[in-house]
Amino acid sequence: MKRRRVGLLRAALDSAVFRLEATQDLARVGDWELDRHSGRMRWSRELFRLFDRPEALGVPDINEALGYYGPTSLERTRDAFWQAIDTGRRCALEQEAILPSGQVRHHVTVIVPVSDGQGQVYKLYGTVQDITERKQMEAERIEYLARLEALSRHLVEIEERERRELASALHDRASPNLAALRILFANLSAQLAHTLPADAHAGLQPLLDDAAALLADTTAGIRELCTNLRPATLDYGGLAPALHEYLTQFRQRTGLDAAIEVASDADTCALTPASTALCFRLVQEALTNCAKHAQAGGVRIQLERDAHHIRLTVADDGVGFDLSRLGEAGSTPGLGLITMRERVELAGGRFTLRTRPGEGTEITVDLPCLPLPPEPPEPPR
Repeated sequence: MKRRRVGLLRAALDSAVFRLEATQDLARVGDWELDRHSGRMRWSRELFRLFDRPEALGVPDINEALGYYGPTSLERTRDAFWQAIDTGRRCALEQEAILPSGQVRHHVTVIVPVSDGQGQVYKLYGTVQDITERKQMEAERIEYLARLEALSRHLVEIEERERRELASALHDRASPNLAALRILFANLSAQLAHTLPADAHAGLQPLLDDAAALLADTTAGIRELCTNLRPATLDYGGLAPALHEYLTQFRQRTGLDAAIEVASDADTCALTPASTALCFRLVQEALTNCAKHAQAGGVRIQLERDAHHIRLTVADDGVGFDLSRLGEAGSTPGLGLITMRERVELAGGRFTLRTRPGEGTEITVDLPCLPLPPEPPEPPR
């Protein structure tokens, strides 16, 4: 009876060992034990495979085991051992192991201290998992994201260049012709007033007035279209004058009370051309959202600067919205705000959106700027 029980126990133990080794093989996880006082180690079979070490060589001692790591990983591993011993708490770290073949593998090791009845750590138990494939996937993902960011920046640059070229073409070709037509209509009206009888001229005057009004409206429309595409003021005058010009058109078009405040130290010339264009586009999008969705009576824009950032704030007193629904189908506003956030983060900035139903909406953008020029030295006394 006793032999039968021992046999059953041995069979259960062998089965448990088999399942453990199979699980470690599938997960690429090995385990080890280290006796703190003798320095002897125990390795699982999977650990031999992870370090490409023949089992015939036997279990290495602690110094030989540490020899598998490069200088940086070796120092981190020693620190982790002592941290586990000194604190009695488990710790984890990533390492680069150099196999006998010269191949570099990435491991993550978890170290668990084992204490005796007096609370003294006498043994360390650990697991080692090969995460090389995961690290390669992370590196590929980072490379892909970097390429995607570069492509996004390139597309934004192309968009701004095409906007500038189109606005320039509209202005250079349409504006002179419209100005010439305005002079031609004025001359024609004056000539008709002298050559036609009074009754005939009076009957023709409404048509001339309509034509002149249509011409003026077309001229204003072309000017507004050029400003929306790429105001020349942005390139020749800078961000603040371009925003003032755009706000004038916005007030005329919408009737909203829109105001801008530029701090005296907010030298927007410290922004790169790309960041300057981005600030202008953000204000455009924010004001468009305000006019379409906010039901606001007024909107204010502020430009400020600290040592490292230009801060742009656009705030309205409209109805606001539930921020948790941003991006949901049918929510307003939606995609425009998400695109704004992505473009700011792509430029290395920070985008903050504050809103609640009935409490208006505030957008704050912090963009990195060029360093402040050094102060001139004081003249000698």
